Amino acid sequence: MLSEKLIYWIGGSACAGKSTLAQAYADKYELKLYCCDDYFPKHLKKISEKKHPAMSKVATISFNEAFYTRKIDEQLSLYQQTFIEDFTFVINDLAEIPEKRIIVEGNQLLPSLVQPFLTNNHQAIWIIPTESFQREYYQKRVWIKDVLRETEDPEVAFDNWMKRDALFANLVYQEAIDLNLNVLKVDGRLTIGENFKVLENHFRC
Repeated sequence: MLSEKLIYWIGGSACAGKSTLAQAYADKYELKLYCCDDYFPKHLKKISEKKHPAMSKVATISFNEAFYTRKIDEQLSLYQQTFIEDFTFVINDLAEIPEKRIIVEGNQLLPSLVQPFLTNNHQAIWIIPTESFQREYYQKRVWIKDVLRETEDPEVAFDNWMKRDALFANLVYQEAIDLNLNVLKVDGRLTIGENFKVLENHFRC
């Protein structure tokens, strides 16, 4: 049962350093690390089109449709709904994990979904990159070029992708603020080590 476990939650938007910070915290404090992206492919094998329409769409969509042919608001809607559907799988996984001390990270951790599972607001934080930081660091990821090569216009597809993620980041930020939950803005002015200190101090409260 989740109520018997100590769980730290790191949500937010892509390219903010969530995975790096979660790994560092897990290593230092000997916690079980659960990365939502690592389990997503397993969850896709359990879906039904009726119960999980967004995840079903993501499972079959091409990169060209995902980032080029569809309008950005449609991209955002599918992106958000996919995380909402996957969150139930995440919770089920966490309940089954034998370890009692866990740190979870991923975009699936929308503030409104996580809040009911918090006994203390200091158990969760949402890490949000600025759009300029996100664009700069996304371009450094080698795999992104392979994705964009499969679109009709890589430049336009990348711009759409970044605009979608910026809208998602704003959505997560506003939701966290409205729920009086904690946010760490990432703009490159602090090093990853300094961001880790912010995270560490937050979880210690």
